[in-house]
Amino acid sequence: MLCSQSSYSQTTISFQIPENVQSAKIVFIDNLGNLIKQVEINERGHGELIVYAQDLSAGLYTYYLVANGQTIESKKMVLSK
Repeated sequence: MLCSQSSYSQTTISFQIPENVQSAKIVFIDNLGNLIKQVEINERGHGELIVYAQDLSAGLYTYYLVANGQTIESKKMVLSK
């Protein structure tokens, strides 16, 4: 499960990783399909990832929650500066 809260300078992405998941990550792709960032998630249960606007260019991004090599959920994020 993914959800996000945004402010001008940052976005907080909340996620839920089941205890039985061996590997999990959040992957960020730009609107051209390029891999921008990949963050390994080591904790299980509820967690949050803060994405700072200064680390990305303005544009449209898709981020995916990947668990055990399979995409579980995806969301879109628009960053304007």
